Amino acid sequence: MATFETLRAALSESHRMRVLNIAALVALPVALGFPASAPTAASSALSIESNDNRTAAGAITNGVLNVRLEAKVGELYPEGEHNPALTVFAFSEEGKPLQAPGPLLRVIAGTPVHVTLRNSLPKSLRVRGLSARPGLDSIDLAPGATREVSFTPMTPGTYYYWGRTDGDRAGAGFWNDGQLAGALIVDPPGDKRADRIMVITVWGDLSDSTRPRRSVQTHMLVNGRSWPYTERLTYNLGDSVFWRVINASTAPHPMHLHGFYYRILSRGDADRDSIYLPAHQRLAVTEFMEPGSTMALAWLPNRPGNWVFHCHIIHHVSADQRLGDVDVIRRDLNHGMHNHTYDQMAGLVMGITVRPSRNAAPARVSTIAPQKLKLFINRRDYYFGASPGFSFVLQEGLKPPALDSLRLPGSPIILTRGVPAEITVYNRTSDMASIHWHGIELESYYDGVGDWSGSGSHIAPAIAPGKSFVVKFTPDRAGTFIYHTHSDEDKQLSSGLYGPLIVLEPGTKWNPDVDRVLLFAAGGPKPDAVPMLNGSFHARFDFRTGRTYRLRLIGIAPSDAKVVRLLSDTTVQFWRAFAKDGATLPASQATVRPARLIVNPGETYDFEFTPSKPGALTLEVITTRRNVPPTLNSYPIEVK
Repeated sequence: MATFETLRAALSESHRMRVLNIAALVALPVALGFPASAPTAASSALSIESNDNRTAAGAITNGVLNVRLEAKVGELYPEGEHNPALTVFAFSEEGKPLQAPGPLLRVIAGTPVHVTLRNSLPKSLRVRGLSARPGLDSIDLAPGATREVSFTPMTPGTYYYWGRTDGDRAGAGFWNDGQLAGALIVDPPGDKRADRIMVITVWGDLSDSTRPRRSVQTHMLVNGRSWPYTERLTYNLGDSVFWRVINASTAPHPMHLHGFYYRILSRGDADRDSIYLPAHQRLAVTEFMEPGSTMALAWLPNRPGNWVFHCHIIHHVSADQRLGDVDVIRRDLNHGMHNHTYDQMAGLVMGITVRPSRNAAPARVSTIAPQKLKLFINRRDYYFGASPGFSFVLQEGLKPPALDSLRLPGSPIILTRGVPAEITVYNRTSDMASIHWHGIELESYYDGVGDWSGSGSHIAPAIAPGKSFVVKFTPDRAGTFIYHTHSDEDKQLSSGLYGPLIVLEPGTKWNPDVDRVLLFAAGGPKPDAVPMLNGSFHARFDFRTGRTYRLRLIGIAPSDAKVVRLLSDTTVQFWRAFAKDGATLPASQATVRPARLIVNPGETYDFEFTPSKPGALTLEVITTRRNVPPTLNSYPIEVK
């Protein structure tokens, strides 16, 4: 078993910092050792409102934004007023309700800002981010103290401010002070774009013995709410959607949008924001956000229906983090029966509805005969020790596969751009099932979120045991994609329900000699399960000198990040990047570069690699995951 010390030589400084950030949520509670306030029933304490970041704080007087902020103790109801509250620290405008996240500070670049800050907490408070950029000044306030600060932000971008009361008071908060964060937006002069701002925070507790499922009980929130109580975003067909996402939490989040690509407009953190020129704006369906990072993105809702935007780390969207009872949720949402989306998900999920247009042209009917496939969901007991294994298996020939036949990863599904696909999915297990076609632009009804995908009353059900569901879509782009379970992911995803989905250009054929899928997954449901590559614990590869290979890297482990390097002895090789999440990279990013990469859950990457001489190469993979030390696996490559 490798440790951070033995692995550090394998990584550049930036890569090592990303690995440490990925594991930050694991280490922080143990390192700080502070107790937290457990969820409470309603009391007379101040109530904290969830802040949708649509109204800016303060008032402009004589060209200066004046804001009076106060930090207090209050009770936050991330799952609505009928479920338990979290006793936390929060900011408010003086004389107004507390908010989580904190009040939105928003100005046009060059506008002076004057903030009066009062600490009404029982602890000393350190606030950072109330300053011009670059530069993050610290403001320390004893209990009851008041400070004033003035600054003039000149650089447009997506930033935030935050407060800390516990630990070393550097970086984001985790427990009582985890909600002491607010957006700071600096707009360029003349920018009239309407945007939505999502601030991600976390609350964690070591002391809640009533919830034994995990040693650290964490709750992931977006704008102060947890799914299914997060705000529902509604758009019309053809709207221009502009979001700012701020990860003010201690945890990493690969943020995934169902059904659409989004364009990355900027990436940054509390101190700096890199705004990209149009030629450098790449597309993504999953973008990794380190703790403390920010992102601005745009996308076009050109297909109606229900969609979701969520973190792809499974325990960040798991119902295990729920505070309240599922029956209360069903009553609050007026849904008295089992619903996968409401019952099995919580945390970092935003629901999106794209309204149909009355004047929309009828959908085009393809004259091309569809490619018809039969896909079976199988289960075998005692596959991972005492736990079952699951698998997607395509029918080959006239007979269906055996009931307990497993293939890890699932059978590759090979499609052609522009050719309709019709896939009949048969659930032969005793579990409910849903399949998400990750990265595919398709109708909402077929997106694969049971009891949510679809529009109006036409909602796709989860696939019950013994039942089937026909999925129809026409892939619009060639690339590397994934299909995977979207039901009971804690169990099913870690136990085999995933597979590669490859879309080829018309006129080309799948050639496994040069098309090499590298799919990174978990080796079973245990937290310390040995990682698998292409369904194996001991994968090996053969290459030929001078032949160009397309390496299709897929990350679909439930929570693991993979630090990947291609080595000759200890020398990092070179490869050419050309696609991310199935979308071709801008020319400025489709470059030859050292063959090292971090692959996060829900991401795919495409590279070209040409071995220059015979010999031995090594694919080195470092797996980082919560509550488990990093592991190092080396897979041999023989070049002939």
